[in-house]
Amino acid sequence: YLIRHKDEAFDMFLSYKAEVENQLNRKIKRLRSDKGGEYTLFNDFCEKEGIIHEVTPPYSPESNGVVERKNKTLKEMMNALLVSSYAPNNLWGKSLLTACFLQNTIPHKKIGLNPYELWKGYKSNLKYLRVRGFLAKVMLPDPKKREIGSKTFDCLFIGYAEHSAAYRFLVLKSDMIECDT
Repeated sequence: YLIRHKDEAFDMFLSYKAEVENQLNRKIKRLRSDKGGEYTLFNDFCEKEGIIHEVTPPYSPESNGVVERKNKTLKEMMNALLVSSYAPNNLWGKSLLTACFLQNTIPHKKIGLNPYELWKGYKSNLKYLRVRGFLAKVMLPDPKKREIGSKTFDCLFIGYAEHSAAYRFLVLKSDMIECDT
């Protein structure tokens, strides 16, 4: 989940909790956070829900080392995706979600399964993966097709759609989408 401000953290956690319970039929048992002010709402809620809310000591990111390393890896991947695909920097959020998606398809070296397989219980479809930043010719939808001229428009592949088997593209030449009706 992407958030714009830290005060959105609790609402995003509620969305995540609902998704975990409804889609995977699992319960959240433990939550670890720092002592940031955005987590004060979590205390009462976690106590009421029977979730153990662990807090790390202040100014000690090493206490949550796995998360800190994963955040750094995701940020570096996001930056590499932006630079290598020549995408504008304002697409950092989509790049971060793509980096996370890719990280979840990489098998763990000790157990041979990737996080997606461990979480969902079945193998992920790797045929769905594409090279980010490639030039794509996307077909115009039927209502926009013309008798004469190109039937496609140029796009840049930027990632994967959420909750869908679709891809995300950045339209490079928007004038090709216009048509007279």
